[in-house]
Amino acid sequence: MNKNTKIADVCLIIENSYPYATGGVASWVQRLIKSYKNTMTFAVVALTNEHKTIQNMRHSLPDNVISFQYFNLSDYTILKEAKPVELTSLERNQIYSLLKSLVLSNRFREGYLNNDDIKLFIKILEDYKESFFKHVLLSESGINLFSELYNKHGKNGFLKYYYNLRSLYLKIWRVFMLVNSLPKAKIYHATGTGFAGFLVCMMTALYEKPSVITEHSIYIEEKEMDLSKAQSSSLDETYLLEMWRKFFQILTEFEYKTVTKLITFSEDNKILLVEYGANPKKVRVIPNGIHINLFRNAQRTRITSKPLVIGMVGRIDEGKDIKTFLNVVANIIKVHPTIQAYLIGQQENESYYQECLALRELLNLEEVVIFTGYAGNMIDYYKKMDVLLLSSIKSTMPLVIMEAMACGLPVVATKVGACKELLYGIDDDFGQAGYVANVLDSFDIATKTLRILKNPELANKMGKVGIRRIEKYYSENNFIDKYSIVYKKMISKMRRQNFNRW
Repeated sequence: MNKNTKIADVCLIIENSYPYATGGVASWVQRLIKSYKNTMTFAVVALTNEHKTIQNMRHSLPDNVISFQYFNLSDYTILKEAKPVELTSLERNQIYSLLKSLVLSNRFREGYLNNDDIKLFIKILEDYKESFFKHVLLSESGINLFSELYNKHGKNGFLKYYYNLRSLYLKIWRVFMLVNSLPKAKIYHATGTGFAGFLVCMMTALYEKPSVITEHSIYIEEKEMDLSKAQSSSLDETYLLEMWRKFFQILTEFEYKTVTKLITFSEDNKILLVEYGANPKKVRVIPNGIHINLFRNAQRTRITSKPLVIGMVGRIDEGKDIKTFLNVVANIIKVHPTIQAYLIGQQENESYYQECLALRELLNLEEVVIFTGYAGNMIDYYKKMDVLLLSSIKSTMPLVIMEAMACGLPVVATKVGACKELLYGIDDDFGQAGYVANVLDSFDIATKTLRILKNPELANKMGKVGIRRIEKYYSENNFIDKYSIVYKKMISKMRRQNFNRW
């Protein structure tokens, strides 16, 4: 374990986001930390897939962050330079017998590690370190273990199976060894399932530390989407993708079974998590919240501007489906030729951004759609808009929708995440704050947007509903109070059971 003497209240482990990105999870993390500036301390561990520097940071760390570390998961230098560990014949037989028992059974995916499993993992972490991975790859015992795995799960030849599995294990081994580098904390909190979630669950499984995963998206669905996009006709690549698909399924099940508390943003997502193997007793719904007072200045009567203004807020990437937004605008200007549209968000993917610019030109929207880039002050844009659109193909509980509702903006959003709950409500009879439309359906989105643009009375009624719903159910104080309860209960239980091993 990391030998730092300071113990944070919470260690946040974040994958490919904070503090190197804006919006989404990154903004959520910054808000969470700042909300406890006088009451809790945080250690932050950022996992990335590329080298980062201070200049890459998009957020300044709040004063209550007492420790910050970042790890490039694509840097395998330590693993490559390690020499195979030397084991006695007795050690080798005992270790590989246990490894075979673990990998050929369902103990890991069921979240059950027995005492021998735990002792072995700790022995590897504290004594063998990266050298053990080399032993597995290069020794006769390791090759025999791969052979047994192949006999149970493999196909298309052993060498293909071996090299593909080795590639897969290289990544998880890199992550596993980070357990040694994690800062001391009372609670370990990951902002999603995956490698960050794996680390916090290892702290629970091996060291009995309380863990939290806030599932900002349904991880297994996101990975399935990513793997489907990466699908190739090449047999080798397809075979590897199938192995990764199974790996992510097992990893997700392990985390859902092991984590102390699994948090999601909506009731619909809770149902999905249980379907994917989560224990319903561990799952808690905590909706996002916002500082409502920050958005009061943007409240105004809508459908009064000339020209009418629509906008979308989000990163310029495929997940936000900017191309569908552009097609929506193209449909709308057939009815409202003077419409003005803003795309507000930083460029994340240069090639995708260029494709969007090319589509804007093809649709003759260069004078209509403005790419603003990152906007430090969103209030001015919210005040300009008459309708906010969200064309995302994936999301959880978009903060931009909540912010727009707090501004009294009617919203048209795709049917993803908690958008339906936000716009239509669950336990209230307030009415609709906008419309939910079909994903990838530019005609449906445009039709519903036009319905609002043509009807000022409807638009302003929806705006008032949005304000009312946000103020009642989605305030920042409500969000923070519920996380405080989770944290405090965990720390209290840890003390009662004497889990604090520091």
